[in-house]
Amino acid sequence: MKVKDLIMELIYVNPDAEVRCVTYQNANEDADEFALNIRTLEDYEDNVDLVLDNLNVGRFNEDQVFEILRNKVLDWAKNKNLLHEENAEKQFMKFIEEVFEFRDEWLLFVHEYNKCSYGEADNDPEVVELRGNMKLEMGDVFITLIILCDQLNLDPVDCLGRAYEKIKDRKGKTINGVFIKEGDLK
Repeated sequence: MKVKDLIMELIYVNPDAEVRCVTYQNANEDADEFALNIRTLEDYEDNVDLVLDNLNVGRFNEDQVFEILRNKVLDWAKNKNLLHEENAEKQFMKFIEEVFEFRDEWLLFVHEYNKCSYGEADNDPEVVELRGNMKLEMGDVFITLIILCDQLNLDPVDCLGRAYEKIKDRKGKTINGVFIKEGDLK
């Protein structure tokens, strides 16, 4: 049933009916069930048609999405027997391999096909495919780093936070597209 049909049925047939909804990310995962409540529109601007409220589902933010994906990567790595400190040197080499695979896709995108637009708006199928390849390879870089961090008992978010704290107030100059910190300027 489409949402608009459900809403029409609720409004005209049984406005007091309890509606149950499910959410799922893909067909292989169990759905979360929650009650659906439709808030009245009296307190909203004219351009608001429907407010779904009280879904009893945790609100996601970027940190939670990262943690969900990180846990999936680590579950995969655990199933492949990778999460051991003694594998860290090999994992580092895998990370370097993935960085170079990303570089190859990026160079193909920029140089060989002369596609210099990084914007998402380009509808050229070739650009869409090449950008998709770049995203996939960058994802592989993240996966290898997540596994390496776990092998070395490092939290990637903590590592990123520490690095940001180090650079956030850094002074310097951008020369030929590279930021040079003040202490290294000669």
